[in-house]
Parts: sequence; C-alpha cells; structure tokens
Amino acid sequence: MTAWPADKPSSLWMSLSREKFEAPALQGEVDADVVIVGGGISGLSTALELARRGRRVIVLEATRVGYGASGRANGQVISALTRHGPDGVRKVWPGERGERFIALVKGAADQLYALVERYGIDCDARRTGWVQPAHTPGRAKRVAGLAAQWAASGAETGALSADELARRLGTAIYCGGWEHRRGGHINPYAFTVGLARGAASEGVVIHENSPALALVRDAEGWIVETPQGRVRAAKVGLATAAYIGDLWPELARSIVPVTSYQAGTEPLGTLADTILPNDEASSDTRMDLRYFRKTRDGRLVSGGALAIQIAASRRLPKMVGKRLKEMFPVLPDNPMTSFWGGRIAMTVDRLPRLHRRDDGLCAWIGCNGRGLALACAMAPVLADAIEGVPDEALALKPTAPPPVPFHAFVSRFARLILPWYRFKDGREV
Repeated sequence: MTAWPADKPSSLWMSLSREKFEAPALQGEVDADVVIVGGGISGLSTALELARRGRRVIVLEATRVGYGASGRANGQVISALTRHGPDGVRKVWPGERGERFIALVKGAADQLYALVERYGIDCDARRTGWVQPAHTPGRAKRVAGLAAQWAASGAETGALSADELARRLGTAIYCGGWEHRRGGHINPYAFTVGLARGAASEGVVIHENSPALALVRDAEGWIVETPQGRVRAAKVGLATAAYIGDLWPELARSIVPVTSYQAGTEPLGTLADTILPNDEASSDTRMDLRYFRKTRDGRLVSGGALAIQIAASRRLPKMVGKRLKEMFPVLPDNPMTSFWGGRIAMTVDRLPRLHRRDDGLCAWIGCNGRGLALACAMAPVLADAIEGVPDEALALKPTAPPPVPFHAFVSRFARLILPWYRFKDGREV
C-alpha cells in the first residue's frame, strides 16, 4: 500500500477541522475476522458496516486517517456519476442489477449524511444541493436529459435555465444546467476523521502509521504484514483506491491514477455572498472540469488538473485563480492562497467496479471523482462481498480486474490528454 508522501502540502481542510483522531501503530501479531486496508472514507465506512454486523475488524492506515485522497477532495457530495445517467447504466447492466445500482447511486448522498447524523460528525455538512452548469447549449440540452432521467428514477433533480443558473451561481457564463437537491458539501477531512471516531465507537480497531507491506495467504487464511506487526484474518478488504501499490498488481493495472489539485482563497467577507448565494456545490460539464464551492468561513475552493506537474504549487493556483476571476470579476487578482492535492482512481469506462477472489480478497475501485458519497454507498456492497453474499444479489457484479492496455505508459502520460480536452471543450457548441 502506498501513501501520500508526508512532505506534501496538508490540505486546507485539516486546518479547518474541529474533528480529531489518533490511533497507535500496529505492534505485534493480532487476529481479526476482517482486515480493511486503507483508512479513508471507503475503508472506514466498510469497517463500520462490518462491525455493526458483529464482525471483528481491524483497519490499517499507511499514514494518518484522512491524509490520502479522502481528506484532500473538494468536498462535494454528489449522487450522480461522472458520465453515465440511469439510461446509460441500464445499457451496461440491464435488468435488476442495473436498477439496484441506480438506486445505490441515487441514495449515495443520503448514506453520507446519515453517517454524519448518526455519529455527530462535525464536518461543516451542508445539504444545500449540487448544481452542474453547462458550458455550451449542446451540453445544456444533454444535462437536462440527465435531470429528467434521474427524476424518473425518483431523484430530486431538475433542469435549470441560464437565467436561473446565473442567479444561483453568481455568474452568467453558463448556458443552463441541472441540479440534484440531495447533494451538498462537507469538510472531507473532518468527515473522514469523524468517521474513524464513529467506527472506533462501534468496536473497529484502527492502526495509523501501519502500511500494509504484503498480503500472504497460508492454510489458515490471510496474513497482512506491516513494519512492526501482522494481522491474521479470514478476509481482506482493500480500500486503497489509487494508493494500491503492489498489494494486488492486477487491481493496480485496472485503473489510471490521476492527481487532482485543489486551491483555496482567504475568507472573502461580503464578496462570498455574491458567489453561490444559496451555498450549493458546483461542478460543470467540461472535460477539463471546473468546480467550486464555499467553506464555512467564506473561502472559495476550486481545483483542477495539470498536463505537466512541474511547479504545480505555483502554476495550479494561478490557473484556477484566473478561471475564477473570469467567472467572478469581483474577486481580487491572484486570489488563491492555499494548495494541496491527492490521487484518485479512474477507470476507462468511468464506472466503479467490485472485485472478489475465491481466497477472500475483495475490493471496490473506480470513484472517478465521485468518491465521497459513492464510497459511503458502496460500503454495504463491499461488506456483502466480503461476507460471501452471492454474486447475483450484489448491486455490482464482481469481476476480475480488467487490465488497462499499455498501463505503464497510460498511467505515466494520461494527463497529457488535458490539452486535447481543453481543445474539445472550446469547440463544442
């Protein structure tokens, strides 16, 4: 299991968090029913689910809880996929399985906010909705169709006109869009830390600074090796996303790890009232995605990706600040003052996948930029897979990890497609 290097910038969310959690490193040999590798939202919510079912669960985190992708996200809570609407899901998974997965995605935000309420997690949770503005008339038509599909599936969604969107966002650059009223935003680091506290209260044993170095299978089950200890268990759940390392090589070769950078302003004071006045979260339809939301103290947080990552800490805030200034001329010049990043797991088809081996090793992977809510919704599914629920009863059918062609090359150079994305975004009508 690889970790986000300790010398990388901490996220703004860490400094704003009122939630705290610490756990000791694993020492010696211990036993459990299930070992979960990864102390992010996926691993903790799955561990919590298993503990509530009466299982003895140990979570191994390579560094500190929330220090990886979970605590470095933008914090938007979205009950939708990046590419597929309900009709698209039905084409991939026709029949009952597709309907179960649509219901899972539709209720993903509900799962997250239920955890906030159940464990009293202090994470600035705001359920003010999520808005997707369209940057071209053609995209506006497409997302209006998405809104209709989700509404027909029972979601609280609706299309938005350009005028309504301008009022909701505080900028008139978009051509229309749609909203999901069950979404919102959180401090993702505080949520992850609070989730760890909640999991511990249910009996989950968490060990920080305990990277899983190797998975060894013997006649009695699994042995998970760490620098100073080992865990014996019948089942192992990998919740490492893009930080999988060499623990399951086939799984690592099935995704493309992408570094997503974030940047934030200082508190904007009264200027914040003119941007997202209803405090929604927003991410648009560009292939080179533009997204933004506010914090509890009136900062604007946005982000993006870079084709070339040299000097990212200087170039990314400058690029994001320029984009935001174009959208919101009231902002000061060069408004971004904080910077951080994390890696997310992308799949070729932009759909998540569930994997289960006969020897008791399980994982789900492929958040594709929708990790916060989706991780909470997938926790019962991964728990079911770990417990041996039959394939046909799972919301996702377990499959073998499909290799990404030319994975070594694609993983290293996939970000170089960004200029093509930007060209396409500019040519769309």
